Amino acid sequence: MSGRRSLSMWALRRQDGAASVEFFILFLFTITLIMGVLQMGLFMVAKNTVNLATFAAARAGAASGGDAGAMKLALAKGLSGLYVAKGLRLTGSNGLTDVSAGNFVQVSAGATAYAFAAASFPLNEIKILNPTKNAFTDFGVPNPHAKGRIIPATGLLTDTTVGAASRQTRADALLLKIMVRHCYEIVFPLVGEAIYQTMLESNPFHPDLLCMANHPWPDGHMGHGVMIESQAVVRMTAPAVEGNF
Repeated sequence: MSGRRSLSMWALRRQDGAASVEFFILFLFTITLIMGVLQMGLFMVAKNTVNLATFAAARAGAASGGDAGAMKLALAKGLSGLYVAKGLRLTGSNGLTDVSAGNFVQVSAGATAYAFAAASFPLNEIKILNPTKNAFTDFGVPNPHAKGRIIPATGLLTDTTVGAASRQTRADALLLKIMVRHCYEIVFPLVGEAIYQTMLESNPFHPDLLCMANHPWPDGHMGHGVMIESQAVVRMTAPAVEGNF
């Protein structure tokens, strides 16, 4: 009887150990799944924010003749909502302080500054897709205020001539189309590492691997990212200045 009792206790201990291992594996899987779902929600917020910021950048470019500085500043202001936590840290917050009327200006300025630094990263860009150089060949006139040419933004309804080089009308040539590529920081490192390793194995030459890899961010910490791409089209209200394109 004593031998049988010892054997039963040994079997029970084995089962307890197996149950512990199974629980640990299930726990890790569940936590990873929860983090993945949360990160997907954050990514959708980031995608919508980048879309709105891209539209704001296009509007700024349309009103400034395609000035790159104006578009970049408008983009940073539009992206600042993603970096409120960074703005709070720049004001000396310990992570427990919320945005209030007393610190709103400082937090907003800090978030915009961080977004501007992020937009200045080599991985990120604002690319102008339209007007093209050919449009200036077809419709460009001397700039009365500086060197180079401009495409006038008046009389578009009556000018329906199609340019030989651009194959566009002047109205089409003055549709400012931009593409923004922004590397968004993944909040959960485990999710970022999983995305990076998956992409590395499936396509080691993917152009966005530098964004997905563990790399430094503007505040110096390391982390993974995912590239978000967005486009916007706005009719230019100011003449297109050739030097900006």
